Amino acid sequence: MSNNSLLLVDPNFKADASVNCHLLLKITNDSFSYAVVNKDTDEIKLIFDKQGCDDVQEDLKTAFETDQYLSLSYAEIKAAVHTANFIFIPDEWFDAENLAVYSNYLGTDAKIYTKRNPALGFNTVFCLNDEVKTHLPENANLFPQSEPLVALFNHLADESLLIDFTAISFNVLYTKNKKVVFQNHYQSENAEEFNYFLLLIIEQLGLNDSIPVYIQGIINEDDEHYNCLLKYFNQLYFFLPAGKQNSELLADMPKHYFSGLLALDLCE
Repeated sequence: MSNNSLLLVDPNFKADASVNCHLLLKITNDSFSYAVVNKDTDEIKLIFDKQGCDDVQEDLKTAFETDQYLSLSYAEIKAAVHTANFIFIPDEWFDAENLAVYSNYLGTDAKIYTKRNPALGFNTVFCLNDEVKTHLPENANLFPQSEPLVALFNHLADESLLIDFTAISFNVLYTKNKKVVFQNHYQSENAEEFNYFLLLIIEQLGLNDSIPVYIQGIINEDDEHYNCLLKYFNQLYFFLPAGKQNSELLADMPKHYFSGLLALDLCE
C-alpha cells in the first residue's frame, strides 16, 4: 500500500457477508476511495482512501484487478465519479425522451446519464469518461461527483455553503431558500489557490461572514485551508456523516474525512 493511502477493515468482516452490503465508490480527479456498509446493521465494515493520485484511471484499474474486497459480490454498488460534463435541468424543462439535445451543453457526444432530484425539482444530466467506466462493475449505479453533496441538502441550514475537500481539490455546494443555487469543483493545490477561488465564490454569490460553512473531507482544524476560511467566515462546522452508519472502525479517525463518501448511500 502506498504512503498516501489508508485501509481500515473490521476484523469481523467476512467475505460471504458482502451480499448484505453496499459498496460505495468515490472517484474524483485526484483521489479514489470506497466503503463497504452492511445494510442489515448499518455498520461500516471497510474504508479505503487514496489521495493525491497522479493517474486515477490507472489506480482504479489496478484496484479492481488486485483488491480482494472489490471482487466480492455486493447487494448494491454505487459510484460517484468526477466529471466536468454535467448540468442541472429543472423538471419543467427536462425532456427524458430527447436526451441528445443536451449534448450541446455538455460539450461531448458520450453517453448521457440522468439522475432526478424530486425534492429539489431538477434533474442532473451528465456524461462520464469512457475509460473510467470500463474499470467499474457493469451493475454499478453511476452518479456524478456532485450528487453526494446534493443528497446532503436536507441536512444543511436554509442558506449555507458545503465544501468537500480532497488533498488537492474541493467541491462546493451553495444553498439558499431551500434551493440549490450553485455547485462547482475546483483544482487547488495550495492555500493561495484556495484563497483565490474562495474569494471568487464569495464575490459571485454575494456571501457574508455569517453564513454557515460546513466542511468535510481532507481538512483539519488550524490547517491552511481551515485558517483561510476563518478569514472570511465565522461559522465553520465539520460535517459528520449524515447517514445512520455506525462503526468502531472510525473511532480514532476524523469522521468528517469520509462524510462525502458515505453520503453516496443517500443517493438513489
